[in-house]
Amino acid sequence: MLAIAEQLISRGYELCFVSGSGYRQQAESIGAVFVPVEGYGDFYDLTSWDLDANWPEGKNHLEGPACFNHDLIHIFCKSLPSQHEAIQRALTMIKTEHPQRPVFIMTESLNFGAMAIRLGAPGIQPDGFIAIGLNPILLTSLDHSPFGSGMLPDRTEEGREKNKIANAAQKDFFEPSQTAYTEALRSVGAEPKDIFLLDSLYSLPDRFIQMCVPSVEYQRSDAPNTLRFAGGYPTTNRTSINWKKPAWWDRVIINKATNGKKVVFVCQGTVAMDFTQLVFPTMAALASRPDISVVIALGRPGITLPSGAEIPANCQVEDFIPYDAILPHVDAFITTGGYGSFQRALNNGTPLIMAGTTEEKPESAARAEWAGVAVNLRTAYPSSQQLTDAVDEVLGNEKYRTRALQIKAEIAGYDPVGVIIQSIGELVEGRTLV
Repeated sequence: MLAIAEQLISRGYELCFVSGSGYRQQAESIGAVFVPVEGYGDFYDLTSWDLDANWPEGKNHLEGPACFNHDLIHIFCKSLPSQHEAIQRALTMIKTEHPQRPVFIMTESLNFGAMAIRLGAPGIQPDGFIAIGLNPILLTSLDHSPFGSGMLPDRTEEGREKNKIANAAQKDFFEPSQTAYTEALRSVGAEPKDIFLLDSLYSLPDRFIQMCVPSVEYQRSDAPNTLRFAGGYPTTNRTSINWKKPAWWDRVIINKATNGKKVVFVCQGTVAMDFTQLVFPTMAALASRPDISVVIALGRPGITLPSGAEIPANCQVEDFIPYDAILPHVDAFITTGGYGSFQRALNNGTPLIMAGTTEEKPESAARAEWAGVAVNLRTAYPSSQQLTDAVDEVLGNEKYRTRALQIKAEIAGYDPVGVIIQSIGELVEGRTLV
């Protein structure tokens, strides 16, 4: 959202950024006015839940839909009142300073606080509401299994019957989340509609803009007409401004064409720091491969491998490498499958090997498999043999690279922030959806 905000400001928009207090410096550095969320919803992804596997309490040892159900209740629904209060504080400030200007709210897709405004909560009503999709689409549909299953879509008549049953089961399973959502909405004076909480994220905004291309998201015959595609995440070089290329960079990366070696890049993301998940198994799998250079990024500045860890001769390990610096040179990207990593790989035309079972990861991996750009290992802890086989499959079959480059070209045809600006213009003109 910061990258989107920065580009909107560069195109002449005045912007108020509402988020956890930890984002103040970053928001103000791009020229935004900052309004902090106060209370329960004041968390920052580098100091709270992204680094603490036990937060919120009771989450430890949960996986898949059970983990998502718990997070919906204890992160998203419980944050709704404080998010809504902060949004109203921001709207009040803006309307006081600029009473004649149209004001729009734009939130990331899981900001439940904004939903209360559309469901009758007292306070200032914005002139329009745009939601931004930064994760795989959560909608229920006749055309695929529920979010969290990691299953590929099935649009056959038999498949749709199975999907109906699975969708009904999902709503039953997420009843605790639905109850928490209803209670949170009523606590701020909103009146919930009879709609599944995940579907409401797409039907309540005036526009829902998914930050990807259609080729990497399941087709839905029953998608709401609010849905738009924007191509991908806006690019920013802020994470690489202070990054310096390591000493081995030219030898391994720049000269790969002359040394004849393929480059396999491994990164578990910024959260998963259990190196027995991907890092050590990949080292073991490829240690004896003179035809491959392995590059490992541990995910965050300052992170190191445990003392005494043996690093193979064909392997380079760094704490952090910006994706857009290395991915253009990579032949296979091994990742846990976070949506951000997936999108950066697509932007660079890089085929993937994906191994993840928590949060959105199985859904990202399923979409990558469906789109033809990845091998989906369907486990968070692949064996060295599984990784060897996956690397051989991606490096030995040109179809993955070809498809990744096709999607890269599709992404290049979009202006993500331009799609957002077009939607703002439509709302200013009062254009409704048919």
